[in-house]
Amino acid sequence: MRLMPDSFIDVRNTVDWINHHENVRVPVAKILTVRNETPASASFAGMRATAARLQKIIQDALAAGKRIRAVGAHWSFSDIPTAANGWIVETNKLDWRFAFVAGDMHISSNVTHDELLLCQCGTLVARINETLESPNSVFPNSQRRKALRTSGASNGQTIAGALGTGVHGSAIDVGGMESQVVGIQLLSATRNLWIERASAPVMKDGFAARLGAELIRDDNLFEAAIVSLGSLGIVHAVMLCSTGRYLLNTSLRRIRYGNIKAALNSLNFQGSGIPDETRRPYFFQAIMDPDDLWEDGDRAKVFCTVRYKEVCPPNHPVAYNLKKENSDGTDLPKLIGDIISLSPDFRDLATWLLMEILLKEQSEIGKADKWRTPGQTYTFTDARRGVASSGFGVPLAQVSNALAIMAEAFRAHKKAGVVLTCRYVQKSPGILSFTRYDPTCVIDIDGIDSQATQKLIKLVAQRFEAAGMPFTMHWGKTNHLTKARVRAAFGGNVDRWIVARRTLLPDQAERDAFSNDFIDAVGLNA
Repeated sequence: MRLMPDSFIDVRNTVDWINHHENVRVPVAKILTVRNETPASASFAGMRATAARLQKIIQDALAAGKRIRAVGAHWSFSDIPTAANGWIVETNKLDWRFAFVAGDMHISSNVTHDELLLCQCGTLVARINETLESPNSVFPNSQRRKALRTSGASNGQTIAGALGTGVHGSAIDVGGMESQVVGIQLLSATRNLWIERASAPVMKDGFAARLGAELIRDDNLFEAAIVSLGSLGIVHAVMLCSTGRYLLNTSLRRIRYGNIKAALNSLNFQGSGIPDETRRPYFFQAIMDPDDLWEDGDRAKVFCTVRYKEVCPPNHPVAYNLKKENSDGTDLPKLIGDIISLSPDFRDLATWLLMEILLKEQSEIGKADKWRTPGQTYTFTDARRGVASSGFGVPLAQVSNALAIMAEAFRAHKKAGVVLTCRYVQKSPGILSFTRYDPTCVIDIDGIDSQATQKLIKLVAQRFEAAGMPFTMHWGKTNHLTKARVRAAFGGNVDRWIVARRTLLPDQAERDAFSNDFIDAVGLNA
């Protein structure tokens, strides 16, 4: 099908779609990059025009019999953003942000206007941090400096992409990124919807019309939409609720597994060896080599990053070095992977080398000049070719059991140049949030992309099943999810999400269009 020319849509035909980490390459019929009509001048009239343009693309895809997926920064390690021989809508140029005044708020809103930021779908998390944390054209009043409660380990994702796969962060008393959303704009071929919770209205009833949208207040539809997997339509904008600006005080310390083990299972840090056991960390992460865990047991080294939340003075200067695009990064992991492939005997040396380079002990306790805002702390992660990453969500009390199963599985694939990373998140509100346990420990398998690593990730899922370990897997990372595994992980929430999807997309042809091979295979296109 030939599209009518549109000067605000760039079209490439019959090309390969490649993700940021270059581990996913899928042939697609079209890639359509959409731009706002006046990129430097955000307006609600412009939002309505862009929404209409996106809806026209959906209509054209349906008429052409093509599947359609909206993507942001290409950040996912999985192929969830793609549709083979389908249409890909690039939204990373859509990055307007809007602030509000008290008169915009619903009379029953339990948040205040100065906590809110409306972000168009392609806004980078980096840009959101900058907008909230420092005076700028959106938030010029220095008294309105805010911050996100949590974000991922880096800030190169777009907001819609991060929400669509449930990016989680590691603020131990906060849910995933979707827990900060209070409103969401969702587009289909014929409907432009502004969705809030019925139990927690935020904006005045007339706000939806400013977006050209229909107002829907429904808790179930809202909780389906905030982790949509790209399959409920195109997310055009999200309303984020921020918190007061704060600083993070970072330390990295090597602690023996035997000392930190109880804390890994409980988040009770007394006697754990972290820098200040009298304070509860805001952020906690533990990295270990599965080979050390197997060989040395309680004597294995664990690299623990702890961040404490500190008061941010009103006049605290914030300097950013934001990159306009994702950088090329480094080929170091790929080089180490090539070394391991030559001889498995080099695996331990190569993994040790990588950890020594990236994980150096440090302490910022008592060094207030070193403390940084979240936007300064969670920076861009360079593209690392040849890297693999997966994430398993497990209940808090099961962490050491899960690590033992992973270490045992590693013995079958000792060439895998990987580390295990534990991050912690409170239960998140999305129906399909993979951080669904209360709280959840996300154990990542991160390292060199190789056959051994991919086999290890697959084996861990099989061993968890065999052991009866409850688990989920990160939607946006390498996973081996099946229909049975999704059902085992989410139970009746699968049915809740499917019912919500049918409500939002009542036409079966449109539900098919917003699916892909992955959504089909895991039983969500029902």
